[in-house]
Amino acid sequence: MLDTIARPETSLELMLELQPEEALEWKAQVKQRHTGWHDVESASQLVALIQGVCHDGDWLIVQTKGIDEQHLGRYAQAMRTGKGYHVEVAVISSGVTSNWRIGLGPLADEAGNEPHTGVAPSQNLSLAGASEVMVSWLNGHGLPLGYGAALHVYQ
Repeated sequence: MLDTIARPETSLELMLELQPEEALEWKAQVKQRHTGWHDVESASQLVALIQGVCHDGDWLIVQTKGIDEQHLGRYAQAMRTGKGYHVEVAVISSGVTSNWRIGLGPLADEAGNEPHTGVAPSQNLSLAGASEVMVSWLNGHGLPLGYGAALHVYQ
């Protein structure tokens, strides 16, 4: 399972009352070990999971439960890059996936989002930023103020 890092509550100013419209599930790879799928129980659990993604190449995916069968829902993913966190959020509907690569400020809007490419400096988020974006997105609130996103559409 994931080890969590103790952080002062003041370092992560988040909406910790996760009440998603749909059930969510998560899986991760930490230190090259896969966890398999598990139910998301709370936003504080989600923050702990993001904190556990702390080594280069570790990643976390949180998605609508059953998204692969229903082809409808949303997901958020974070990967530790060594320079920060690479975060993407997406919505899947009617066979189309709209995927946004998240970053800070307006530069993130223009930084690009091509599959299998590295992230621009504006798209490397801190732990607090990755947590804020993922919790907000999965709560159905969209992106918090101050963040930008570059869109890529898969059909």
